[in-house]
Amino acid sequence: MFCNISCVHFNDVLKNVSRTFTKPAKVNGKLKDPIRDDVRFSILWVGHATFLIQIDDKVILTDPFLTNNVSLVYKRVVEPGIDIDDVKKCDIILISHSHFDHCSLGSLAILEEKFPAANLVFPEGVEEFLPDLDFKLHRLRRADIDKNIYIGESRIIDSLRITTVAAYHWGGRYGLDGLILGCNGFTGFIIEYHGFTVYFSGDTGYDKKFFKFLGERYKIDIALIPIGPCIDCEEFGKEGRHVYPKGALKILDDTNASLFIPFHFGTISELSEPNKPKHVLEELIKEDTKYKERVKILEIGEQIVIE
Repeated sequence: MFCNISCVHFNDVLKNVSRTFTKPAKVNGKLKDPIRDDVRFSILWVGHATFLIQIDDKVILTDPFLTNNVSLVYKRVVEPGIDIDDVKKCDIILISHSHFDHCSLGSLAILEEKFPAANLVFPEGVEEFLPDLDFKLHRLRRADIDKNIYIGESRIIDSLRITTVAAYHWGGRYGLDGLILGCNGFTGFIIEYHGFTVYFSGDTGYDKKFFKFLGERYKIDIALIPIGPCIDCEEFGKEGRHVYPKGALKILDDTNASLFIPFHFGTISELSEPNKPKHVLEELIKEDTKYKERVKILEIGEQIVIE
């Protein structure tokens, strides 16, 4: 297994190095007006773990990744699904954890220049890796998964209720600092505003008790759940690290969310071909028709208007 993983990582590096002098694929038909007065609730997938969420007059960005690379190693396969100049406002920026592909300092710099008054929300521990920023900073307590305490902190920020909930991942910035030194800055988020509830999981593994708890506590309209990175994408996932398509569908079952939108595929090459998790999910949906109306696989740059 170690050899297989090492070989895959080496192949990832080679693929990404080969892209050094190439440009990411274009997204055709990018929306020029992704934020609209006549829309109450919409979600646009920008790519990777980045979503542009509109709930009435509020605009939220999750784990913004707007640059062409992650830490000079991973190169974008497809460009971001929005042009930031077309985004007219941003009220809340959520950072789920401090890994390079979720806490992109270059992307935060882009947003800071355009939206310096935005609220940057993150779990305790992430601040260790943040530079001085002009945003309004909100550090929230994280859930204590070691004690099965699934809620960290709930706070009203710019009229939205933002709650940190359990995630089964790891923190730090460089890999070993999280796995060995115990950096624990990682979380999922519940976003509530005007009767709508969005669950953004960040990166997470699976825990049956937690996701059952989440489904009992909240009436989730949209669940944003990763389906990668994965080597054996047909498997359930890796305990305490990530879920793959089967694991994401189990989270959908447990939380009883009205709609599940997957992420963490198709944007960079990591562990498998970029769209393999998507293809596996599509096959699973074909096999079990109960998911047909409850899963929406977006293309990068695609927006779904819920209301």
